[in-house]
Amino acid sequence: MEFNFDTFFGYEKQINNQPDVFMIYSFAGIVFGIMALLFLAIIIRKIGLNSINSYIVNPLMLALGLTFIVSILPTVIFYVATSDISFVKIVYSWIVIFIGMLFFVGFNLESIKKCLNEFGKITEQQEFRNRKR
Repeated sequence: MEFNFDTFFGYEKQINNQPDVFMIYSFAGIVFGIMALLFLAIIIRKIGLNSINSYIVNPLMLALGLTFIVSILPTVIFYVATSDISFVKIVYSWIVIFIGMLFFVGFNLESIKKCLNEFGKITEQQEFRNRKR
């Protein structure tokens, strides 16, 4: 038995029959996943487990956010420009993008943290310079 990209765990008929609804739910799932991880991060920070927060929850939120941003382009290209592609293949492209973002964030976590910290310092300096006296 070979792998077929037109099957998705038996849900291919539902996905292909209502691709607009599935696309809206998929993007909403990413957004609500980020919000759920945000609330989880708040609870974990209140408990005092900051290491779990900074090495597990925050990279997952970053990977989901990057997946949301990066997956817009292939969705527009595959769904609008080429309408003959089944939506199951677009779902597989989202999964591949998410896995790629997980690896990217996992390998570059320290440099991403440094970049965001530097950006925060620059912003604070600009706010200090532009304050009303």
